[in-house]
Amino acid sequence: MNIDVDKYYGLISPRPTVCISTVDSDGNSNLAPYSFLTPLSFNPPLIVIGVGEGKDTIVNARDIGDFVVTPLTEDWMVEGIKTGESLPHGESEFDLAGLNTKSSEKIKSPSVAEAAVNIECEYYGEYEIGDHLLLVGEVVNITANEDAVKNDRIALEKYGAVGHISGEEFAVARDITEIERN
Repeated sequence: MNIDVDKYYGLISPRPTVCISTVDSDGNSNLAPYSFLTPLSFNPPLIVIGVGEGKDTIVNARDIGDFVVTPLTEDWMVEGIKTGESLPHGESEFDLAGLNTKSSEKIKSPSVAEAAVNIECEYYGEYEIGDHLLLVGEVVNITANEDAVKNDRIALEKYGAVGHISGEEFAVARDITEIERN
């Protein structure tokens, strides 16, 4: 069987799904889901997200200098995915999805009040790669619900991490398997 190489990303799944929140220079908040992302470095602690050029996320992160990465969990996954709808610039996806903002501790961009974990990032840079921009952020603060972290990871058993498969398909991960590595 041959598979169209343009569909490769569906074979690398489920991909962790997050929402990225930003704020523009007029104070309007923006929220959008992304699944092209990964930790990039331990020191400094960097994360990278593939963002389409011209998206409010990349424009706001560049202009304001920060953004929040919020892992999507089962309890607010429908609302989080809804934030992917296109709205005119200045209209808030928080409002569209019925989600609430809360002040972040170290940056201007808002965190997601309903989320178990919010990862505050300062804009580190961006790099044009193919048809996306790689948005790189340095993690400067993490806030989490008391029960949201287990063994230095999100408590999947309780919250169920959401992963994007392809199109409208998503998976919820709750099972943990330990494999000894040397």
